[in-house]
Parts: sequence; C-alpha cells; structure tokens
Amino acid sequence: MAKTKLRAAIQAGIGTCMWGVGGVCSNIIFNHTTATPQWLSGMRMFWSGLVMLIIAALSQQNIWAIWRDKHLRGRLAAFGLFGVAAAQLTYLLAIYYGNAAVATILLALVPAMITIIVSVRQKSLPRPIDTIAIIAALCGVFLLVTNGNVHELGVPLLAIFWGFMGACTGVAYTILPRKLLNHYAPTVVVGWGLMLGGIVVNFLHPMWRLPKGLTPALWLAVAFVIFGATLLAYILYVSSLKILAPAVASMIGNFEPMTATILSVLFLNLDFHPLQFIGIITVLTAVFAMSWQPKKQRRRLK
Repeated sequence: MAKTKLRAAIQAGIGTCMWGVGGVCSNIIFNHTTATPQWLSGMRMFWSGLVMLIIAALSQQNIWAIWRDKHLRGRLAAFGLFGVAAAQLTYLLAIYYGNAAVATILLALVPAMITIIVSVRQKSLPRPIDTIAIIAALCGVFLLVTNGNVHELGVPLLAIFWGFMGACTGVAYTILPRKLLNHYAPTVVVGWGLMLGGIVVNFLHPMWRLPKGLTPALWLAVAFVIFGATLLAYILYVSSLKILAPAVASMIGNFEPMTATILSVLFLNLDFHPLQFIGIITVLTAVFAMSWQPKKQRRRLK
C-alpha cells in the first residue's frame, strides 16, 4: 500500500511539474514566434481533447452518453466555454503579457478564492489557518507585482489582469465539472471540455493559420504543450487522485508554480528582486497551509 501511494504521489508530482514546464515552453514560443495565446490555446485544447476522447473510446467508455443527458449537457457546454476555454486562454494571455512564473503564481490564488466562495455559500467562517493563509497569499501577490513599491509595478499591468482573470476562471474550471464527474469518467468530461474549448477559441484564431518563426525545435515545444503538459499531465494527475487523499494531491499541486518559477529564472533569464522572491515563497506557503488538514481528518479521507 505504501509503494502504491508513493507511485501515485510520483505520478501527481510529474503531472504538475509538466504543467509548469508547459508554461515555460509557451513563454519560449511567444518570445520567438508570432504565435498568439488564441492560436496556442486552440491547438492545445483541440488536439489534446481529441486524443483524450479517442483514449476514452478505446477503453470502452461511452463518450456520447453525456450529450444524451438533458440534465447535464448544458453544464458540460458551460464547462467547456467558461471553464476550460476561459481558463486556458487567460492563463496563456498572462504568460504572453508577463511570464510563466507570474502566471502560475497568480493561478495559485484559486484555492483561496474557492475557500472564500465555500465560506460565503455555507455562511460560515473559514478555518483560522485558512484566513491567515488567504491574507498571506494576498500579501505575497502584492510583493510579487509591486516589489514593495506601490508607485511602480514590477509586473506588466496586463499580465496582472489576465493572471487574476486566470485565477477566476480556474475557480470555474474547478467547480463546474463536479456534478459531471459524479456520473461520467474524467477523461470523457475533460476530453469534451477541451474539444469544445478548442473549437470556440479557433473562431478567434484558426489553428491552420500558422504563426511565423516556428522552427523544428519550437514545433517540439508546441507538441509538448499539447501532448505533454495537457494530455499526459492530466492523465497522470487524475489517475493519482484515486489513491491520494485530496490534501496530499493539493500540496503536490504546488510543484507547478515552483517548477515554472525555477525554469523561468534558468531559461528565460528572469530577474526577480528579493521582495518578489519573498512574495512567491509567501504565496506558495499560503497555498500549502490551506491544503493542510489535521491527522484525524486526513484519516477519514483515506
């Protein structure tokens, strides 16, 4: 059992790290080609969604049943449009106008937003540790985007805007599919969500209108974003959720912003100031704290 849990944790870690690597690859693609976030997100969603549905069909899953469910097909459409398409596009826009590190750090605000929404809906106060963590996360983001100077932004305003919108759409991406996942396999739900998102975004920038500057090496980066950082990363992460407790899985999710930040410094020559690094560490620590649960509660979730 211990080996099984370790294997699941490794799978989840690889999946989240691949998300971080995918963000840096996207950053490199934007820096060296005329590719737009609309084109890359359309490519990413359409092809990964198509392959995911093929895998689901080959594994004897009925990929069409969800569309015959009149109670849930509307939710699936909403998930594809407001969850998947919006989340993918805003995330890549944050990278395009800023960088992968900032985009993924701002995306780490999703747990704080969900905690606030759940507290409001349940008319109850968050746990004390959650309240402290939310305040700490906001302080960390403040340090990241201002470097402690309120009169001068250390991050482009558009990157902040799209990063914040990415966090908001990340909440929708997390909440909208829950009822769907109670009735249908994750590969079917997310596969259709990706396909729908890809089709919608292709109206903004058709994927057959190729950007200029794509070399063989950059095409490999595009392929990794599609099949590594989307398709394979998702399969690895979701398969681990069958074994790992939710708290453990969410802690491992911190590998994504950490990976993106480290690789951005190494390969994108980003120069974060000391206060910005403190802000990044503060956000990651806050997210880690929100995923913490007492031992008694962890045992009930296993």
